[in-house]
Amino acid sequence: MPISKSSENGQGRGIVLNPGTAPAVPPLPGLEGTPYWTNREAVATTEVPRSLIVLGGGPVGVEFAQIFARFGARVSVVVPRRLLPQDEPQAGELLAKTFAEEGITVRGGARGTGVGYDGREFTLTLDDGEPLRAERLLVATGRRTDLAALGIGAVGLDEAAKSIPVDNRMRAAEGVWAIGDVTGAGAFTHVSMYQARIAAHDILGDGTEVAHYRAVPRVTFTDPEVGAVGMTEEQARAAGLRVRIGCTEVPSSVRGWIHQAGNAGFIKLVEDADRGVLVGACSMGPQGGEVLGALAVAVHAQVPTARLREMILAYPSFHRAIESALDALASG
Repeated sequence: MPISKSSENGQGRGIVLNPGTAPAVPPLPGLEGTPYWTNREAVATTEVPRSLIVLGGGPVGVEFAQIFARFGARVSVVVPRRLLPQDEPQAGELLAKTFAEEGITVRGGARGTGVGYDGREFTLTLDDGEPLRAERLLVATGRRTDLAALGIGAVGLDEAAKSIPVDNRMRAAEGVWAIGDVTGAGAFTHVSMYQARIAAHDILGDGTEVAHYRAVPRVTFTDPEVGAVGMTEEQARAAGLRVRIGCTEVPSSVRGWIHQAGNAGFIKLVEDADRGVLVGACSMGPQGGEVLGALAVAVHAQVPTARLREMILAYPSFHRAIESALDALASG
């Protein structure tokens, strides 16, 4: 795609779209007009409510649920499937167990059908007819982008689409680049920063880097942390890969045993057995997001699992549990 140049300084010029996303609010009867929270109001509040209903079990929902519960609120989480539905099922199961131990109620397989507000308290009616009541209601049911509001139709892009298609240099149209949530590559700040670097160099005409998304990392900052990269087991099988799994429990590792209280977690590896490389991994535990770093490098660089087994991992770090997961992978 041609890049226009400024006659004054020779630098490339272009329009870069990075509008981010807004909370997606479901059309629940009775919700509109009430003082419900989204993540924006929840992060800005200076007072802890006595009770809180969280509608949605993704990263935003579970992080705020645990935060407010640990500050003393009575919290209920309502999810249509399970907690963290985009991650490995084991992660959602372990987090649900942790929440139960901390007094957080999880209503799995439930949907809200209506909302009432009397000026003091919210009432959320579930599809089984049972009402939940709380001082505050946090709606954490996803994110949305209004592409029509950006006026992208003026450059030939579909304003009714869910995302803006870009090439591997973030080019969306003649003289237009898009980065961040609107590209559909992952609604994470780090993805936006990664894409920004590529777009900036391309605009300036000195870029050689192109985007790769096989190893997009993500961390949910609950306790325990949930780190994941690449494909889940379900996604890998759906992609037609011959999958091999290796899993180990953090408490069975030396560092997990030393850590004792609060050591719940696991490491799960997803291997493309035909190529002998990892295509995904999940690291959940006291430092799940940090341990993920080593696994993200392995997925990104497509390091053969046979080579990973030859690594020396520091003792007694949480990282050493990766060795046990690789052993389980080899025997699986």
